[in-house]
Amino acid sequence: MNTESFRTKNPQFRETILAHLKKQEFMKAIHATLTSIELGRVIAEIPLGQMHQQQIGLVHGGVTSTIADIAAGFAGFTLVGPDEHTVTAEIKVSYLRPAKGTLLRAIGTVIKQGTSMHFCQAHVYCIDETGKEQLIAHATTTMAIIKPQQLGIS
Repeated sequence: MNTESFRTKNPQFRETILAHLKKQEFMKAIHATLTSIELGRVIAEIPLGQMHQQQIGLVHGGVTSTIADIAAGFAGFTLVGPDEHTVTAEIKVSYLRPAKGTLLRAIGTVIKQGTSMHFCQAHVYCIDETGKEQLIAHATTTMAIIKPQQLGIS
């Protein structure tokens, strides 16, 4: 991925994202954090616990799709203006293998920057107790660019 071709409308995108994370109650509830924020690329992580498992001890598919959505969405967010946001217009998640481990890591990247939508992807990895990392899912997303104030949202 060549991030040199991306142009952000907000040179302070990192600071803006960090401020928005304080309001991300769902991310806090599932213990998701962003560990890297770069132009067109974000890494999100979730330390895994029992709350992230389904009935036989594997990582719940909803947790996998959520971290993919978070990473891809914030990757797109690095390119929008200070008065703009991204929301998921479409997401497709391909689950490649079952996951059991101690950490989920999603690497979200922008594939194509647009004026009303960004096309993004995320690769989700599960890391086990020994540090072994396996690719467990791939997601493609369309992130719509919105101006909350135009929708009556502050």
